[in-house]
Amino acid sequence: AAILHPKLGAPFRDVLGKGAALIPSSKKRGGLGVPLDIPLGHKDAARVRSHFDGMEVRVPDAPRADEIVVAIAVTDSGRPHPRVGGLTKDKIVGIDGVG
Repeated sequence: AAILHPKLGAPFRDVLGKGAALIPSSKKRGGLGVPLDIPLGHKDAARVRSHFDGMEVRVPDAPRADEIVVAIAVTDSGRPHPRVGGLTKDKIVGIDGVG
């Protein structure tokens, strides 16, 4: 976290345009080809459940002993037919999505 947050967060949000919600993240320690599970969410409101998802990513030849793998996953929408209820993207208000 200390490696990424100072240098990645603001430029990433600049590219996304806004991005008030926390950027979901995970960390893992492993060898070559270890699967990374990257959580996904709505960029402006963390409570929009239609955008709760995840993506598994593998880099077959990394990380080596002196490397760190950083993987970022981005989607252009939520699930096509969400069934989980809760806050929807058309009801986002304020900086946290709910007020």
